[in-house]
Amino acid sequence: MLTLDDIHSTAHAVVSILRASDMVACLVGSAAGAEHGISRIPNDVDILVLSGAKSMNPAEMKNLLVSKDSRFFLEKPVTNPNASYFILKYRLISSQNNSCCHVDIFLPGMIHLPPIPPSYIIYSAQTALPTMPFFPTLLHKVQAWLAHRASPKESARIKRSNDEQDISELLDFAVKIHKVKIENHTWLPDWFLQEAIEGVRAYVQEHPETAPMWKEIGFCANNKVI
Repeated sequence: MLTLDDIHSTAHAVVSILRASDMVACLVGSAAGAEHGISRIPNDVDILVLSGAKSMNPAEMKNLLVSKDSRFFLEKPVTNPNASYFILKYRLISSQNNSCCHVDIFLPGMIHLPPIPPSYIIYSAQTALPTMPFFPTLLHKVQAWLAHRASPKESARIKRSNDEQDISELLDFAVKIHKVKIENHTWLPDWFLQEAIEGVRAYVQEHPETAPMWKEIGFCANNKVI
C-alpha cells in the first residue's frame, strides 16, 4: 500500500530528471487529484510531458529516467509477460517491503489529455510539484470514468469506483471552493471541451444527483444539464 509520501517522492524524482533535460511536465490523473485535495491515495504517478521532449516518445523518456536514476527500472507487465512493451517503476527506498510505484508518461492527445500551456501549470503549496490545473483535472477524471465503465475487466470496475469517489470530491470542490465556470476556461482545446460535454452527459445519466452541481459549473442548455 503506497503512502502519499511515496507518491510525492516518485513524482519529484520524475519531474527533476525531466526538468534537467529541459522538459516541461506536470502531474495528471489521480496524482494531480491528490494535489488538488482528494482524500484517496493514488495507486501510481501519471506525468504529462508538454514541451522540450525533442521528439522523444514516452518509451524513450522512460529509458531516460532509468539511465539517470537507478531507482527507476523497467519490467514486463505482470498480467502480460509476453507484451512488447515495458512498464516503468520507481523503487521506494523508504519502504520496508521493497515497494515500488508505477509511473506512466504521456504526451498531449494520449488518453484524452489536453495540451496545457506552461503558464497554466500550478505548483502545489505543500509539495511544489507541477500539476495540471483544477478544472481539466476534474474533466479528465470523467474521461477516465468513461473508459473504465466501458471495460469488462474486474480491475476496471475497481478503478471506476475510485473515479466516482474522486469525481464526487472534485465536483464538490469545483462548486464550493473554486467557483468554477466553464466559460472561464476557453483556453482549453475545443475537442477537449466537447469530450467533456459528452462525458458529463453520460455521468449525469448514471449519477443524476450530481446534475445541479454540473449545472452550476455551466454544463447546461435550456436550463437542463447537457
